[in-house]
Amino acid sequence: MRQLQLPPGSYEKVEVDDPDDLASCYRKLVDLENRIRERFGPDAEVIANYTGGTKTMSVALALLAALREGWDLSVNIGPRFDLIKVRGGDHAVFADKQVVAAELYRSQAAEFLRSYAYDTADKVLSQLTTRYRLSSDLRDRFLRIRLLCQAFYAWDVFDHRKALELLRLVGGEKVAPYIEVALGLAGEKKKVTGYEPVMDLLLNAERRTEQGRYDDAVARLYRALEMTAQVRLRQAWNLDTGNLALDQLPPELRDKHLPWQDEKGRIRLGLVKSFELLAELNDPVGQLWRQQESKMRNALEARNSSILAHGTVPLSEASYRQYGSVIGGFIEEVFQLTGVRLPRRQLPREELLDM
Repeated sequence: MRQLQLPPGSYEKVEVDDPDDLASCYRKLVDLENRIRERFGPDAEVIANYTGGTKTMSVALALLAALREGWDLSVNIGPRFDLIKVRGGDHAVFADKQVVAAELYRSQAAEFLRSYAYDTADKVLSQLTTRYRLSSDLRDRFLRIRLLCQAFYAWDVFDHRKALELLRLVGGEKVAPYIEVALGLAGEKKKVTGYEPVMDLLLNAERRTEQGRYDDAVARLYRALEMTAQVRLRQAWNLDTGNLALDQLPPELRDKHLPWQDEKGRIRLGLVKSFELLAELNDPVGQLWRQQESKMRNALEARNSSILAHGTVPLSEASYRQYGSVIGGFIEEVFQLTGVRLPRRQLPREELLDM
């Protein structure tokens, strides 16, 4: 400190237990950061010079400074004759920490994207785009990524119109296939099979399993199965399971369905009764249901026991794998039986960062 001509009381030495322990050095710096904030306030100018110390100490200091918006990073540079050290004539210069900070936040976002946590990834990146003075190229790149996170989050919660709107704003070759699928889900595509929402639910269920949310996943499978029957009845028989009239049914089926009529003369069919009606109409999908009815009812019973349905115990992974594959497999057989061909395009994970 004599070389810097700093008087006593204007500096402080902070000792570390192990100068080669990265975690220990980093924790010590966080403690120091808190003391700086308490003494000088949250807007204090901090310059972190990582020239001296062990390599581990330098890494810890540079890492912390890169993550803190109000900290500047500096290093001493000068003439070099080897890779050991600068021999003299060195000067402190500011280091550009933008790229380092961007990569750190990008890595954090990638971790969340691996489990389809688009909203959390967006929140992580918002700290980068709102707190750091980024170059225009870096800023535009990460704002694009944030828009993609917001688009796929909207998609993940079934807001397909908003997802489509945001994806159109982003554009690009890698985004185009998702726009094509979103058009059908948002009702902006003329030629559709009608089963697009069913496939969307199946893929959504897969994403929930990646998060370990098996009750949520089986709830989506149940809705996908119910929707499969609804679409088939509407397309092949022009019947609406939510507003079915007796005179729409063949005469031989009317007496059987009369007890299900409400005070307004409407009949509303749930999942099982929808497939039973298809079977009574000798529809191929109904016949497939009859062939697999026993195992399908067992699978549905597992769903009914879920805490998100009528039960009290969360669904285990083993139970989901067992019964979820039955429901998903049945729907895939319906697709084959009816000649439905749909792209199985799962939403992106960390590859979103390069779209």
